[in-house]
Amino acid sequence: MHILYLHGFSSAAASHKANALRQALAPTPFTILDYPSHQPANAVATISKTIDRIQQGYYSTGQLALMGSSLGGYYAQYLAAARDDIDKVVLINPALAPQAPLRPWIGTNTNMVSGESFLFSHADWEQLTRYDVSGDQIHKPTLLLVDAGDTVIPPEHAVDKYRHIRGKTCVYPGGSHSFDHLSEALPEIRHFLGI
Repeated sequence: MHILYLHGFSSAAASHKANALRQALAPTPFTILDYPSHQPANAVATISKTIDRIQQGYYSTGQLALMGSSLGGYYAQYLAAARDDIDKVVLINPALAPQAPLRPWIGTNTNMVSGESFLFSHADWEQLTRYDVSGDQIHKPTLLLVDAGDTVIPPEHAVDKYRHIRGKTCVYPGGSHSFDHLSEALPEIRHFLGI
C-alpha cells in the first residue's frame, strides 16, 4: 500500500498533520504532495501526474490509497471516482462542497504553512464545481473521519453524503476543522488500510 496525502486549501506539504501521519504510519510508503490546491484544474492535473508516477515508479506497491484533508479530501473523492487505479480513500474533515466556505477567500491570501502569498481567483473558485462528485459516484472503500466540532465544513454534510459508502464513518466529539483526533483515529486508519 502506498499512501498519497493531499493537503487542504492554504496548506502545504510541511503541515503538522501531514508529517504526523507520515511518521505514525511508517514504514508504509507515504507521499506528501505539495500542489496548488487553490487552482482546481492545476491541482487535479498535478495529483493525477503524481498518481501516474507512483503507479509506474520504483516504489509502486500495487495498491494506492488517497488521503485527503479538507479541500484535499474534495480532490481525493473526485479522483477516486474518476480513476480505476485508486484502491482506498481516507477523508479527514473533507470539504465536499467547498464553494460556499471558500468564497470569502477569493483574492490574495497567505499560505498558513509556508507563509507564501497566493491568488485564489474568481475563475479558480468557479472551477471547483467541475470536481463535484455525487454520493452515487462513490464506489471505492472509504474511511471518513470527521470532528463534530468542525465549524468550517458542517460535518453532517459529509456524514450524509457518505452514509452508503463501502467503508466506515467515524465522528469524533468536539474538535475542529484541523481534526483534533488524529491520535485516536490512527488505529482506524491502520485497520482500514491493512497496514
